[in-house]
Amino acid sequence: MKLLADENIPLDTVELLEDAGYDVLSILKKYSGISDREIIHRSNKEERLIITFDKDFGFHVFAEGLLPKMGIIFLRDAELIPEKTAHLLIKLLQSGSSFKGNMTVVTEYFVRQRKFHV
Repeated sequence: MKLLADENIPLDTVELLEDAGYDVLSILKKYSGISDREIIHRSNKEERLIITFDKDFGFHVFAEGLLPKMGIIFLRDAELIPEKTAHLLIKLLQSGSSFKGNMTVVTEYFVRQRKFHV
């Protein structure tokens, strides 16, 4: 699975995801400072699932209609340490859930999905 880690995803988390075998494009490493709109465009171009702590993506999707084809995982708990974030994501990604066309909201205690139309 191809992932796009927003610049607010720690590099330690990115490295743990890569160690687990995921293809991760880190905005922090490669495109620091680009806009959320550019992130959505890049995720569509490269068919990557966006991972972010940034709640603004919900606004872009549901109010503006900017739709990332592969979906978004929004980590709602910004207090998570990088290792815990990576393990939470790996468990979620291995769960067999479909993320395409969904905004997936994740905390340490629950996962909720809201469908949007691509």
